[in-house]
Amino acid sequence: MNAVSRFDANRKKQWRGLRGLPRWAQPTLYTAGALVAAFFIFQLFFRYQYLETNGALWRVDRLTQQTCQVNIGQARCATSPPAHPTISTSVSTSTSLSTSVSLKPALPKHKH
Repeated sequence: MNAVSRFDANRKKQWRGLRGLPRWAQPTLYTAGALVAAFFIFQLFFRYQYLETNGALWRVDRLTQQTCQVNIGQARCATSPPAHPTISTSVSTSTSLSTSVSLKPALPKHKH
């Protein structure tokens, strides 16, 4: 066996990366990677909404609607059921609809 044929035999055994997969696998992997990246971007930047009321900063989880009062270095979350937004709809004489959402955070109970 000469040097060229040994090199070719070893090259065939090496991992070929994405080229060795079926045609549908590469777009599927790219789509799965994009979904994972979108999930992490949502978790980092869009999951929480921050509201300030009466000098207190509140963090609202957009998935679970759990409210937490945020102080420096800690977040005190209410153990009671999460606050539900109040939705009101009004109809004007111009036949337009207006919807407003107001959030009433659940305040933690103080123990004496």
